[in-house]
Parts: sequence; structure tokens; C-alpha cells
Amino acid sequence: MDFTNRIIASIVFCGLSINGIAQTLTGCVVGKDDRKPIAYASVTLKENRLYTFTDEKGCFTIKNVPKGKCTTLISCLGYAEQTIVVTINADGATLNVRLAEDNLQLDEVQVVAHRKKDEITTSYTIDRKTLDNQQIMTLGDIAQLLPGGKSVNPSLMNDSKLTLRSGSSERGNASFGTAIEVDGVRLNNNAMMGETAGVSTRGVSASNIESVEVVPGIASVEYGDLTNGVVKVKTRRGSSPFILEGSINQHTRQIALHKGLDLGKNTGLINFSLEHARSFSDAASPYTAYQRNVLSLHYMNVFMKKTQPLTLDIGLNGGVGGYDSKADPDRNLDSYYKVKDNNVGGNVRLDWLLNKSWITNLNFTAASTYADKRSESYSNESSSSTQPYIHTLTEGYNIAEDYDKNPSANIILGPTGYWYLRGFGDSKPFTYSLKLKANWNKSFGKFRNRLLVGAEWTSSRNKGKGTHYEDMRYAPTWREYRFDALPALNNMALYAEDKLSMAIDTKQNVELTAGVREDITSIPGSEYGTVGSLSPRLNMRYMLRFGQEIWVNSLSVHSGWGKSVKLPSFQVLYPSPSYRDMLAFSSTSDANNRSYYAYYTHPSKARYNADLKWQYANQWDLGVEMRTKIADINLSFFHSKTFNPYMATNTYTPFTYKYTSPAKLQASGIDAANRLFAIDPQTGIVTVSDASGVKTPVVLGYDERNTYVTNTKYVNADPLSRYGLEWIVDFKQIKLLRTQVRVDGKYYHYKAQDETLFADVPVGLNTRQSDGKLYQYIGYYRGGAATSTNYTANASPSNGSVSGQVDVNVTLTTHIPKIRLIIALRMESSLYTYSRATSSRGYVVNSGNEYFGEAYNGKTENQTVIVYPEYYSTWDAPETLVPFAEKLRWAATNDRGLYNDLAQLVVRTNYPYTLNPNKLSAFWSANLSVTKEIGKHISISFYANNFFNTLAQVHSSQTGLETSLFGSGYVPSFYYGLSLRLKI
Repeated sequence: MDFTNRIIASIVFCGLSINGIAQTLTGCVVGKDDRKPIAYASVTLKENRLYTFTDEKGCFTIKNVPKGKCTTLISCLGYAEQTIVVTINADGATLNVRLAEDNLQLDEVQVVAHRKKDEITTSYTIDRKTLDNQQIMTLGDIAQLLPGGKSVNPSLMNDSKLTLRSGSSERGNASFGTAIEVDGVRLNNNAMMGETAGVSTRGVSASNIESVEVVPGIASVEYGDLTNGVVKVKTRRGSSPFILEGSINQHTRQIALHKGLDLGKNTGLINFSLEHARSFSDAASPYTAYQRNVLSLHYMNVFMKKTQPLTLDIGLNGGVGGYDSKADPDRNLDSYYKVKDNNVGGNVRLDWLLNKSWITNLNFTAASTYADKRSESYSNESSSSTQPYIHTLTEGYNIAEDYDKNPSANIILGPTGYWYLRGFGDSKPFTYSLKLKANWNKSFGKFRNRLLVGAEWTSSRNKGKGTHYEDMRYAPTWREYRFDALPALNNMALYAEDKLSMAIDTKQNVELTAGVREDITSIPGSEYGTVGSLSPRLNMRYMLRFGQEIWVNSLSVHSGWGKSVKLPSFQVLYPSPSYRDMLAFSSTSDANNRSYYAYYTHPSKARYNADLKWQYANQWDLGVEMRTKIADINLSFFHSKTFNPYMATNTYTPFTYKYTSPAKLQASGIDAANRLFAIDPQTGIVTVSDASGVKTPVVLGYDERNTYVTNTKYVNADPLSRYGLEWIVDFKQIKLLRTQVRVDGKYYHYKAQDETLFADVPVGLNTRQSDGKLYQYIGYYRGGAATSTNYTANASPSNGSVSGQVDVNVTLTTHIPKIRLIIALRMESSLYTYSRATSSRGYVVNSGNEYFGEAYNGKTENQTVIVYPEYYSTWDAPETLVPFAEKLRWAATNDRGLYNDLAQLVVRTNYPYTLNPNKLSAFWSANLSVTKEIGKHISISFYANNFFNTLAQVHSSQTGLETSLFGSGYVPSFYYGLSLRLKI
């Protein structure tokens, strides 16, 4: 009993001790100029993750704050963020802050992306001033602001995908693996059909963005379903005047209105944003255009501000727009094409600062998004004779019928003459998610610990109808494939992460973050069932402060490793079935110029692959930050290896069908004008009847044809790697000139070599072989060249590629606070650009007609290279793989027929320079941007990309030719724009 009392007393004493060292931080936040209280300003203690918001009087209270020094961040929309170190003693502390308005009168204003210094991994932030100065139109354009980024002319016409630390035309679906979140809500593209690419960002209103954080390094385990980093977007939140913005350039018009309204009496804040933007590609005919109309509403309120703040966030946003060429009078014969880009989304977030001894914060988020991506095409069609339009979904023989007699026939006879065809592609992806997370922060002497645990549920499906047509009379050969009948993709994630910080002494700090995430993917009704994926991640950072008097003021080194898994898209899980339609019979034309066709159809659904694994990436990130007396230096080395990239392949299955030739029909003896045709759906036997009844029906003879049916099968290709170095050097401002120089850049290297064995017939299955039969050989090739899952792997001379580049930018920024002016001159250069298609198998030949040569060593230039399949199979023995090279050499002297047939499986380079290395000579361009504030209410920005309009020549080592930079795509074309912002 005595022992029990001691334990109870110890627990009570510890509890009292903990409460005894927990103090209160109070204070008020007012405007620097008008001294008016600022409501809903955020006050956050960086080390403990404690936070609150100011009340109507601008005052705040944070309880249970541990003793010692803490870094306090104070921020509010429209004001410059302040960072203040506060010492909490036994009596607590009081902090009164005066926030300056965020404008060009501040001494330090940046119009470039800068390194986020309080992150343990590589992270960059881009604020509103940078977006305004560069007149960013879409979220995808922010890549140009990152180290070594290249400017693009802003336009909504191109739906460019945002990718991090990757290039174009690369394997591994880099854009698909880039995660994008807006106010904590993931933009999800998993349920899109027909593509495995990144989510479209054209529908995100760029004018409503307050800041963007780009994390190409090792992200927290809180973020999953990715392989190439995270982009976190924060929209405008807080009280603000009416802000009216207008932008114009050669091909885009934009107008937007924003307002943050304080409802008063602690009833909350409402932010709303309206935007209309329209882009066109041809100023001479601006009717074909893309437009964006966006409405965003957000409500926020904080309850129990002085005790346990409970923050409620409710967001609602919607957009209406898309691409449309219908109004263009220059369109031929009223044909047009348009695509909707409509979306609606909502989210509710509860953030509760409990600040207990066993839990610090609890957060719950529920969100959903729905998009309408319906496309519509309207085209003028014509035909002088009837054509068969095949719509059957089942296997068997079918003969064409007149639409008026049987509108639901499996094959209908198309019309003759002229008509309009209206078709639709209906895709409506829908996603909802639920997230619950909690963290616990605690200080133990020199140690600070933060534990994060959470769970997340995400479900994606597509509610579209797929492709369909307005009038089935004119519907071409097509099969219905409804997206809304497909199972949902569900994912349950559980994660835990612990961050430990230790102050070694007053000058040294160490941080360690370790976490693990488990994704459990469930696909009801699918053969893939339930799949689990584990993602561990680790980050470390060491910080050393020397003092302002030392040439190197401070040094920080961070390193991290992590695994991240990308869930498959609907394209990978549920690719559209393919149909093989073989002509089984065709009649002669009658008096109305009608011909009746019969086809044998074999449906081929995508093959389930029990060995398919989810794509994932292992990443390394190593960074150095150094502050010196003359410059701030940031270096970041990265390496990423992507495993199990998705690749589409074909499988070939032998089958036989019956074909009735026109010669058999002519021998029937029935007059052409009186012929009636029928075909047995199972046997394929054609019967000709006499409409006059004079002659008895005749069963026509047939021939049997051997061929193949194809199925799509997704497999995992071989790994690929990316590595590189990013750097930012910000020199101290030259006070006399009010000018700062920045040098940023990147070195990037990519390599992919695929050795996956896949089947292909380069000449096609309808090719005739030497004996007149349909082609009956299947080649099995080692590695393909397809870089997108939109295309199946095909035989190619190359089965890999390597590329590298060195890009360097120099930015001179002149900022004159007294006249509220900032001018930025940016010189962009590409010092090294290299690419080469590679081949790990092949032979060098002297001419395009040779099939034997010397082995290709990967270095030979200006030579024709041929590639053999590793094996081949025959129709009679599809499971037997015969070594190709050996058999081809034998057939060359022993069986010329077989030799000629096998030779059709050999692929070769189209040009002698195809596999040459391609090095481009260095090139550059210059951009100018200017922002001027006129008082407190007016701001004007102007930019000119490539304002020298460089016409320099670029030399290509691959072809030996020189190409003008004008219109080459290497640099942006000369482009300029103007924007105006009014605060009312």
C-alpha cells in the first residue's frame, strides 16, 4: 500500500511539475502605420506548433507554453510576416507586434522563388508578389521560377502538366507522380481514362493564390500517392479590401475580383474570389479559345481562442470553362471541337489545439471534388457508297443491315452523301477523402519531440458515360464502354512520423525525422483486389551558427531518403477493351450503290496481370545552406530511381475464322438485284437467298483463315534513374544601386534502359506472308521506346535514352522602396543540352536492305542499325519461343520463304543519324519584368519575355545542322503583357 501511494504521489508531482513549467504567452497585433488592431492574424510558435488567432481587438493568448526561447511567426493577409524570438520565463511573456503592410515600401521584397529555411528537406516558396511580377496564369507555369527554370509564355491553350525534377518525353509518368494540393485538398487524376498523366491545373485560379510551396525533396509521410514531390497551394485567407485585377497579353485576357470580409463580433471571416480568363492561339482569329470562370468561397472562424482554439474552415469552389472552337467562322463546313473543363469541390476542416499533456493538436478534413470533362466533336462527313459501321460487343459473325430496318443491328450500313456527325466523350471523375491526424509536441530539456499519427481514406471513380454519339444512324465503328460501370479505386493510408530536435549548445542544432506510411489499396470487383504498400522516409538536418562577425554566418546540412508509391490510374486498371474485326464477306454493289459486309468480331479485354506491382520511387536528397557576408548559398543534390514504371503491352492469341470471297458469291447463280444475304453468327456460313423466290437459297463456300486476336496487358518495365544538382546564390544587395544579383541553375541527368520482353508485329497482322496467308509470326523484343502508357510497347531500334542539361539563370533585381518600384532582368541560358536514344541490342549494316551486320556497340555514329526480336513464335506453336537470330541465319540459306517472312520482324533506324548523340550549342534569352505601385491602391506590372527576340542559330551534333531559335521552342517567342491591380 505504501508503495502504491508513492507511485500516485510521484504521478501527481510530475503532473504539477509539468503544469508548473507551462506558461502563458499574451499580446496584441496592430498595424504598423495606423495602429489599428488586426483581427484573425495567425500567431504560431514554430518549435511547439502551438498557435492561435487574434480577436477583434487584435489580442491573443496561448496557454501551456514551455519555458525557454521560442520562435514566433505572426502573419496575416495583406501584411508582411514577422518572425520574433520570445523568451518565456516563469511569469510567461507578453508580445506586442506591429505588422507592416506587404508592399514595395518594404526593404526586402523578392520576386523569385526562395528556399524555405525552416524545412528539414529541400523546399521552395513562391509568394504573391512573385506571381504578380511574373504574371503567372496557371499553376503549371511556376516551374519556371524554380532553380534553372525556363520561362514560358502564359496561356491557357496548352494544358501543360507540372513536373518536378524531370524532363519531357521521359518514362515513369513523372507528371502523374507529382502531387498537387490546394488548401490541403488533393487534386486527383487517378480516375481519368485514356491517360496516365498529371492533373490539369488550368482550372485553378492563379489570381487567388497567396503562396505556393514546392517540395521536390523527401516529403512527410503525411503525403502519399506520389513519386515526384509535392506542390502545396495556399489561397487568399483573411480580411482584405476589394482587389480588382486585370491582365492582358497577346493571347490572353484576365479579370478577377477578391474580397476578405470580417463578419464582426467573432462570427468569422469570408473570402470570395471571382475570375474570368480567356486565351486564344491566333490573334487574327480569336474564336478558337479556352476560357476559365472560377468562383471560390471560404469561411473561417475560431472558437475558444483563449483556451483551446478550434478552427473551422469551410471551402467551396467551382469552375466553368473549357476549349471551344464552335464560334470560329473560319472553321471549315461548321465543324468544331470543344471540351468542357467544369469542376466543383468542397472541403470542411476542423483544427483543434487541445494542448494537453498527451495530445497537442487534432485535425479532421473532409473533401470532395467532381469534374465534368465532356468533349464534343461536330464534323462534316461524306461517302459515295455505304460503309459498314460495327457496334457489336460480342464475339461472332454479323452482317450489315439497313438502319431503318434494324436500328439495333450489330453492324449497320452507313449513309451516302453528306451529313454531320456529333460525338461525345463523357468523363466525370469524382473523388472524396477523409483525413484524421493528431500530433503530440513535448519538450525535454534540450530535446523537442513531435509525434504525428494519422489515417486517410480516399476513393476515386468516374461517373462518365464514355464515348457515345447523338444519332446512331451516323455512329461510326465504335463500342460503348461506360466509365460509370467501373469499380472505384479506394485507398486507406495509415502513417506515423516522429521529429526529434536537439539543441547541442547555443550555436548547434540537430533534427531527425523518421516516418512510415502504409497504403492499403482496395479495388472492389476487380481481380487486383487489395494491395498493401509500405513507404518509409527519413530526414536529418544539422545547423551551425557562427555569428555575424564571421565570414560564414551559418551553415546547415540536410540529408534524406524516402520511398513513395504511386497508385495506378484507371487507364492502367481498366483500359478500354479492343476489338478485332475481320472481314468475312462482302457483296457486290446493288442499284443503290449499297454493299453488304459481314465481319467476324473478337472482343479482347485487358489481361489481368497478377504480377503487376504499384510504381514507386526511392529518393535521396542532400542539401547545404550557407549564409556568408557576401551571399546566401543553397545547394541541393538529388537522386531518384523509379521502380516498376507502368508499360502497356499486347498479347497475341491464335484463332481461326471463315472468309467467303466474292468469287464464291458469283457462282451462286442468283441475280444481283434479288440477292438477300444472311450469315450464321456461330459458324460464319453465308447464305444467299432469292428475293423473287424463283431460286432456292444457296450456301456459299468459304476459306479458313488463321490469324491472332490481341489483348492489352499492363506490366512493369525496368527501373529508370534521375539525378542532379540545384543551386541558388543570392548575393547581398548593392546598397548604392539598390540592386541584388541572383545566380540559380540546375544540372540534370536522366537515364532509362528497358529490357522487358514484349510481343509485337511491326508489319501488322493484316500483312501477307510469302505463301499468301495472313502473317502468322509474333516477334518478342527486348525493351521498347514508348514513354507513355497511352501507347503500347512497340518494336523500335532503341530501347532506352539518356539526357542531360545544365541551365543557368542570372537575375538582377532593382528595388527602390521610396518610389515603390521593382525591376527584374533575368538572363536564361542553357549551357549544355544532351540527349541520345540508346540501344542495348542491334547490328550495324551498310544499307537499308541488309539483315546481317556487326554488333552495335552503342557508340557507332551515322550508321543504319537493325534490331532483331529475341525470339519468335508461330501460329501453330504460340507457346514455343524460337531464338530469332539463329533461325534467320539458317533460313537465309535453307528456306527463302521463311527467311522473307522472318525478315519482316526486323526493325531498323529510319535515318543513319537516329542513334547519334545530340548536343546543342549554348543559347540564351532575356526577360524583363517591372512592377510599380502608385500609392496604396494601384499596382501595375509589365513583363516582356525574350525581349531581345533572339534569332541566334543552334547547332545540333546529331544532324550537323543549325536551327534558328525563332520558333524552335528552345526559348519563348517574344511576348509581353500588362496587369493592373486596384485595392478599393
